[in-house]
Amino acid sequence: MVETTIEIRFGDGSASARVDSNVAGEAARQAELVSLGHYAARVLVLLGPERSAALVTALAGLADQKSKQNPGRARSDTAPDGRIVVLARFLDTRRGPRSFFRVKQHGDVAGELSDSVLVLVRSVLRKSAADDGYSRSLVETARLVGRVARAGGIAEGNEFDVALAAADLAWRAALKDEPVASQAWSALTCPACGNADGFEVMLWPSERSGIRKCARCGSGLWLRERRRARLFPADVWQAMEGMRAELDGAEKPEPAHRPSEGDGNEAALLAELKRVFVENRWPFSEVQGAPVLVSELSGTLGSWKFYAQVVQEQALILLYSVCPVRVPEERRLEASSFLTRANYGLAAGNFELDFEDGEIRYKTVLQLQGDRLDAATLKRLVRANGIAMESYLPGIRAVVTGTPAIPALERRTIA
Repeated sequence: MVETTIEIRFGDGSASARVDSNVAGEAARQAELVSLGHYAARVLVLLGPERSAALVTALAGLADQKSKQNPGRARSDTAPDGRIVVLARFLDTRRGPRSFFRVKQHGDVAGELSDSVLVLVRSVLRKSAADDGYSRSLVETARLVGRVARAGGIAEGNEFDVALAAADLAWRAALKDEPVASQAWSALTCPACGNADGFEVMLWPSERSGIRKCARCGSGLWLRERRRARLFPADVWQAMEGMRAELDGAEKPEPAHRPSEGDGNEAALLAELKRVFVENRWPFSEVQGAPVLVSELSGTLGSWKFYAQVVQEQALILLYSVCPVRVPEERRLEASSFLTRANYGLAAGNFELDFEDGEIRYKTVLQLQGDRLDAATLKRLVRANGIAMESYLPGIRAVVTGTPAIPALERRTIA
């Protein structure tokens, strides 16, 4: 986890800012860029369109100033004392990159919010005076945030998306004539198209994780040390790409991928799976770049995520019910014991536990015969999959709350 703190101080008619990270080097610089952009976007939301007009103009015009100048206006001697403390954490979770962002105000500094952004920009520029590339990326990040705000594109809830896209574009633009420093990922293969050569490096402040874009199919990959590459969820990646394209002022390029015969088989199986979902009147969403349909199952005990995945190479369809509760770290060994005992008596599927994040899912496998998928057969398997999850859900919840495995197993419902 990379953590960056920002402290902006006001007092004695002056203002200053300090930025610190728990890492050094490129990861620290990237974290500072995203944190600065996030703080600027958050302040613009807090101020609202009218009160932020001057700040928007100043940010959007930063590229017209020399990076070593001091943007912002002089403070009054009567300005109140106080400080603003920002905590930004960049989390390398299993599902994908996440962030924690908190702003706390100490003292009467509400009237200083607009100035605080420019004070922060000035202070970081002063600190990085010897690093021309970073200074350029800092100015460009702030400018892009201002440009999005001027177009009315910043709203509560998307501040981080704007900041990450702005920092990514600014960082890569500043280093366009220099090699991009990044962690090497051996034997990297795109899970969507199988490409193993050609990945675009995207900014993510971490020493152990990274974001890549497949040059062949355009999918987004989430990489972590000693873990297989994962695809970004379709809606998340589309939002990220859309924001970058909007800031870059260019249309999103079409994927360079040319379908192969294997891709065609997979696409045919996925189309057949969609047909059956429609025939059974099951709502679903698709995952861009992956042969997966996502839906939801429900019963008397609640509802949970359900998805079906095509494995073309083995002519399989994998059905998963994802348990609506996660197992805390201290209960995962007991949960493993519970699920091992439960699996011993199951004939049509099995439970799986992710020891890293506590996710439990129930898997059923359908072996395809021929090119046609029978709607009634799939419906029976989906129903059996959901019944298994619901039957053992009381026991899972018991384990999570502290009941030993064997007594918890006795709490299963009988369908």
